[in-house]
Amino acid sequence: MKKYYQWQDKEGFLYADTADLKRELQKQKELLQNYWELFDDLESPDYVARGNGFCDTKYSENFVNGQIEKIQAKIAQIEKWIVERNQTNEN
Repeated sequence: MKKYYQWQDKEGFLYADTADLKRELQKQKELLQNYWELFDDLESPDYVARGNGFCDTKYSENFVNGQIEKIQAKIAQIEKWIVERNQTNEN
């Protein structure tokens, strides 16, 4: 049975059953991997804008770190929800 879950950051809800939670967990893990790859490549020409004597990165290190922290928190929260659902289903 599906139920509503609210994110810790209060940025929305997730209406899910266990299968949905597992899919969302996988999605968040893939997103985290993408941000780790971006973080490792911030100085790449793909992410650096150059022109008229200036050089600026497309993404700041602080922004990427913030996104990584948010996603890690979501992953932990989803894992907790899955454990809670499994415990509820055992009873």
